[in-house]
Order: sequence, then structure tokens, then C-alpha cells
Amino acid sequence: MIAMPRCCSVIAVLCLVCFLAAVSANALDVGAAGCDITPDVTGHKVPMAGYGARKGQPSAGVHDPLHAKVLFFREGKMSMALVTCDLRSVTPQLKQQALQKTIDLGLTPDTLFLCGSHTHDGPSIFPEKFWQLQFGECDPAVIDAMSSAIAAGLHAAAKNLAPARVGFGSERLDGFTRNRRWHYDNEARKTAGETAALNPILSVLRVDGDDGKCRALLVHFATHPTLLGASNMLISAEWPGVLQQALELAFPGAVALYCNGAEGDQSPDGAKGEDEFARVKQYGTRLAQRAQSVAQSIVTKPNQPIGIVRIMPDLPPIGFSPGARNGPYKSYEPFAREALPKKAEIQVLRIGDTALAGLPGEPICEVGMDTQRQVAVAGFRNVLTIGLANDYLGYIVNEKEYPHGGYEVDERSYYGPELGSMLASKAGEAARKLSGSAR
Repeated sequence: MIAMPRCCSVIAVLCLVCFLAAVSANALDVGAAGCDITPDVTGHKVPMAGYGARKGQPSAGVHDPLHAKVLFFREGKMSMALVTCDLRSVTPQLKQQALQKTIDLGLTPDTLFLCGSHTHDGPSIFPEKFWQLQFGECDPAVIDAMSSAIAAGLHAAAKNLAPARVGFGSERLDGFTRNRRWHYDNEARKTAGETAALNPILSVLRVDGDDGKCRALLVHFATHPTLLGASNMLISAEWPGVLQQALELAFPGAVALYCNGAEGDQSPDGAKGEDEFARVKQYGTRLAQRAQSVAQSIVTKPNQPIGIVRIMPDLPPIGFSPGARNGPYKSYEPFAREALPKKAEIQVLRIGDTALAGLPGEPICEVGMDTQRQVAVAGFRNVLTIGLANDYLGYIVNEKEYPHGGYEVDERSYYGPELGSMLASKAGEAARKLSGSAR
């Protein structure tokens, strides 16, 4: 047996140490948690957001609880978190309060991605008078309690960080959604040769532990949670709540999260049942079954890179559409100019070869697809447009849809016809920054 020279053995040990350090630095740890954010409707008046027809009336009770779900990611010294909420929309105030209560975790506005499911049966949490005129004024104590619950969820997820494997899958689901704007200005649409935009893709991001057991499922499907109408005065997570609950039953121990997409002109279709809540259960259960099938086919991989970029571009000047200025909605314009954001918060989060592009409002389908194309150019294989992320600007339409008017333009669009293309372009810009900073 030939003895190895001492210097060679030292070099070999050093090489091994360097190799193990490199592997450790590239390892992805993920933590997951859920928390209850249901408002106390007995101790506080809780107006419900989603339908202006409720005129700010308080909730009459709770049908089913609201939750926030957390994915906490760490790769080396890099940490970031995704929080999905059973809310109509989230606000910068809610995000700021959650960050203030989690200073020890090292998260910042740049590394916390917050989004809402868009249930129309959650609390109104807007601090601005413009929104309060439409949905009612929320007690600050409700928002404080909600942000405390989210902070507890972030801490819980950070505590259960463990080596993780990640994978992605998707499936086209025809018959689950429809383009709800396809009754405005139809003669002009036919003359122009337009067709109804649909992108009914169900996507699933799966997170496994080292043992191959599922720890979390992030589901993305773009359509409105509006199976319950304005007459419902009970707090509910709607069909996204049913979807998440069913998946957590199918994958014991896993946390199920839901992100909405470019749902601005997409409404649910095909739901069946004797009443609204029966239709909510049937629709959410069917979606969960399809998501379960997709999840079971996903192959997960270890050591996936992560990253996040946030930019704050200037928004176009605030201005109402001709239809809005010629109707009763005109009286809201001064409040809009005073309260609505002047900058757009755009965030792109990377998990492996999947990018989540967050837009602060309700993009219509074509804006969502434009965003996906622009982000994909930066080199991401899978791109999901996430609506209702971090802030709320209203509906995000494009130059083609704006002249057709209708509710989404005349009552919920505040920045002109070019907003959609501008935000899609800026999301592409953020994605290029993220791609350039990747290891």
C-alpha cells in the first residue's frame, strides 16, 4: 500500500471541506405554516369588501374561517417569504405592520411577497377614504390583529425550515372559467375580429422534504371568487378556501396555498349546487381534485435557486375613463386623485425555474399573458402572473379593452389605457434584474 504524502492528504481534506461548504451554501431550506386571520365580527363592526352593493354594511357572522399561508425560503444568507391571504386584496399597511412584527426574521419590503385570493366575502381593510366610500371603514384593531396573526405565521414557518425539494406542474382546465367582459360593446368586437381571451391553466408548485413527503402546495388559477353574491353577509374564503382545505386533507401535514392570477375579466364557470354555498363547495372540490392529480405527477428536485426583486416605477397620471366621467362615478374622482398610489409595487419571486410576477391589482387575461411573455424572456421556464399582490390599483386593462368600457374600465380603472402594457413591461424589467443577479 502506497502512503499518501501528508501535504496531499491535507489538500484532499481542504477540497472536501470546500465542496461540502459549496453544497451547503446552495441548499434550499423551506418552512411552511398557516394561521387564522378571521376577523372578530362579534367584537367589531367588520364591513365586507368585494361588492359595493353592500354599502359598507358589517358582516353578520362567519361561515368559514379566513387564513394566511406562509412559505419561508432560505438559501445561504438569502431569505424571502411568500404569504397568501384569504382577502379581497392586501394593502401596504398590512404588509408594513407584518414586517414591523417580524424584525427579527430580517425580512424587508423587498423580500416579503404578500397577495390576496380576492374573495369577495372578507373584511374591508382599506385605510383610504376612496375605498371606504365604497366598502366601508374598518376598525384598525381588526387590521392589527390580522397582521399579528400573519407575523405569527411567518415566525412559525421560519422555525420549521428544513432542506426542501421543489417541482412544478400544470394542466389546462376548460369549462372552469369564462371571460365576463364578453357582453360589452360586442358589435365593435365582432367588427374588429376579436375573440374572448381565456388562459385556464391550473399550475401547482410542490415543495417536498428530503424524505419525499409533500410539505406544501402552491396552487395558481386565475378567476374571480364570486360564486357568493352581494346578498351574502357571512365571512367566507369562498372556493379558494374549499380548494386549500381539500388539498390539506389529501396531503396530510402539508400546507396548501392559493394565488390568484390575471382574473380581471375571468369569472368561474360550471359550478353546480342547490344554493351558493353548495356551488362554492362543488367548484372548490373539483379544482382541488385536479390540483391533486397535477401535484402527484410532479417530480421535485433539491438545491433549487431562489431570488426576489421589487421595483417601484411611477404610475401614469390618475384619470377616469370617458364612461366614468359621464356617469355617477364621476364624484369619486377627487378622492381617487388624493388617495390612489403614485407608484406601482412590482415584485418578481424566483423558485427554481419558476417565476411569480406580482402585479398590484386585477390584470385582465391579456395583460397576464403579456406579463408572462415579458418575464419569460429573462430565462424563466414557468411564469405565473400573480394579481392582487402587495397593493391595489384597481383593474389593469390594456389599450384594446379600454375603449370597450364596462365595469372594469368605467368603475375600477384609474390610470388610463396604457397601464396594462406598462406594468407588463416593468415586470419584464424586474425579471431581467432578477435573472442577472442569480447565481
